[in-house]
Amino acid sequence: MEPALNMAIDEALIGFVGRGEVAPTLRFYSWAPRGLSVGHFQRATKDIDRQRIEELGIPIVRRMTGGRAVLHADELTYSIVIPETLEGLPKTVIESYRMLTEGVRKGYHHLGIPVEFSVPMTAQEKEELRKPKSAVCFDAASYYELAVGKRKVAGSAQVRHQGVVLQHGSVPLSVDEGELFDCFIYEDESIRERMKARFAGKAVALNELAGRTVSFEEVRGAFLKGFEDALQLTFTPLEFTEHQWQEIERLAAKYRSEEWNWKR
Repeated sequence: MEPALNMAIDEALIGFVGRGEVAPTLRFYSWAPRGLSVGHFQRATKDIDRQRIEELGIPIVRRMTGGRAVLHADELTYSIVIPETLEGLPKTVIESYRMLTEGVRKGYHHLGIPVEFSVPMTAQEKEELRKPKSAVCFDAASYYELAVGKRKVAGSAQVRHQGVVLQHGSVPLSVDEGELFDCFIYEDESIRERMKARFAGKAVALNELAGRTVSFEEVRGAFLKGFEDALQLTFTPLEFTEHQWQEIERLAAKYRSEEWNWKR
């Protein structure tokens, strides 16, 4: 599904869940074509090489969540949308982030991959969290991310709006590092190459961890079970009504607009 429509559905679900039209919702999706999402407060004009991504045919979309840029290509993306009043949901953002990301952790475990939470502990890690050196999501530390060793395996972001919590995240199956770093502006090529080399030691894709090519459907099944285990919820198939699709399409117009995507 196109990047703008993916982000429109995620935002629309906040309204649907908040108004009680639909139950707490877990959504899995992919991107066609691949797309570059930037954080709500990220300065796209400063960080993103617009000419290069247009040459590569990579559309940009600004998320309603914070964080740094993600190139969505060969991956499973999830979004979980729940009321803030859900029993057992922590009131603080960091602790609710940990609870919801537990679904991702359990999903990896169902695939036989022992990922664990990684909390920045050293002074250097905490400084990088406060002042990230990179515009790339998977190249930066954050609280309660999932990792194998020191290598990050998934990136997530959360927002609270209208009494509803939305958390969505990227689970890369593979990563094209050359294309990823082509999307960003660097002062010179030596810095780009240095950041690319550094990235290999800070992030790892699911297929590499599994030692095989894992299908989207297999990952989806494992992560569905992971979220149901973590949240003690049972998710059932959801089909949007005609009226709900109209609301989604209205929001998609915003996510396709120059003003929204390049406003910073």
